[in-house]
Amino acid sequence: VLNATERKMQKECCNDNDVANVGKLIVSFRGTRTELALTKGLTVAQVKEESIHNSLVGSSEMGSVTYQDVKVLYKGKTLVDNNQDMYELLLAPLEQSGTTTTLRKNKSSKPKTYRLILTGISASEAQTNNEELALGLAKNAPRVRDDLSTKGQQEIARRQQMGRKIMQQQLKVANRKNGGRTYGFGKIETLPMLPDEEKVRSILTSLANDPGILACMAKHKWNVGSLAELYPEGKVGESAVCVMGLNKNKGQQILLRVRTDDLKGFRKILSIRKVLYHELAHNVYSEHDSDFFQLMRQIEQECNELDWTQGQGLQSHDDGYSNTFTGGTYRLGGGGDSQGHKLSVRELAARAAMLRLTAEEEEIYQNCGCAQHEDRNEEKKEQAMTTAEDMEEDSTT
Repeated sequence: VLNATERKMQKECCNDNDVANVGKLIVSFRGTRTELALTKGLTVAQVKEESIHNSLVGSSEMGSVTYQDVKVLYKGKTLVDNNQDMYELLLAPLEQSGTTTTLRKNKSSKPKTYRLILTGISASEAQTNNEELALGLAKNAPRVRDDLSTKGQQEIARRQQMGRKIMQQQLKVANRKNGGRTYGFGKIETLPMLPDEEKVRSILTSLANDPGILACMAKHKWNVGSLAELYPEGKVGESAVCVMGLNKNKGQQILLRVRTDDLKGFRKILSIRKVLYHELAHNVYSEHDSDFFQLMRQIEQECNELDWTQGQGLQSHDDGYSNTFTGGTYRLGGGGDSQGHKLSVRELAARAAMLRLTAEEEEIYQNCGCAQHEDRNEEKKEQAMTTAEDMEEDSTT
């Protein structure tokens, strides 16, 4: 026979078992799940303390995080009151509807589970994170190109040298894939007995090793015997004979005018590059027709796009005139060309291409050694024809 005290303790024990059968809490904190029985008097602060202790036991962070540093989330809402009774919050509505009585009677039923999330850090952890963040921002700050100070210039030179090494390694790999065949310029040739010969060699070498130009030549499988200096004969824009560049035998040798007219300075590197694009197009086409100018602009675009060291992404120099002009000049109602004779399609295309040339391209075209060579050949042909006609007239007389 049980006395009154024993019966009271047995009743409380039965009530605790009934409550444990009704609901439980699963709290997640820093990758650890803590299960708690949902009993009466269980406060939000007690849930925090039990979860923190279970998650950080044995770690260096044990004791640094308190229940005041974290917060409990339930269904997206924060439980602000640390003294709030979890049983009253979660199971009181069920008791009013009679659901808890049904769960207590059904011993085989599973307890209702409530999932909570615990989040937060201690003050010391927050300070450490702020210091690491500040250090990371300082390391990963946006880079500003410093080309004024000596240190900045050295850094730029170092990065360019590293880029050239990487490019050379990639070219070696590509050459092995191509059976060991290399594409580019065989050697550099300068004119002796002129001032600043090393400067000229440096300019030609930079063009010969330019990643974009090398990639373009590899794409078209071009191999030029040598890249040489061209003597600055004549004055640009004034003299009748003023050669800016020359391509011998479609890639045997390319000569570029590097110096100024007075031999005291050097032409702009961008202008020299433009002439090089022009002369590279002569590897395929000898005449200055529409196909030639289309290839020349394609070479310029590829050299700029394939030069990854510039860091400017893709560039397009297309001026929108990609279609070839194949028409003529006609009069409404009939008639032919205003010049009294019909032009071939090739001549019309070349005329249309000339209309599309920029001022700089037209200057290069007018001072191209290949074009002047063609003009000299035409003059020689005319002289030979005239001599033959004179000889024929002399024989008849």
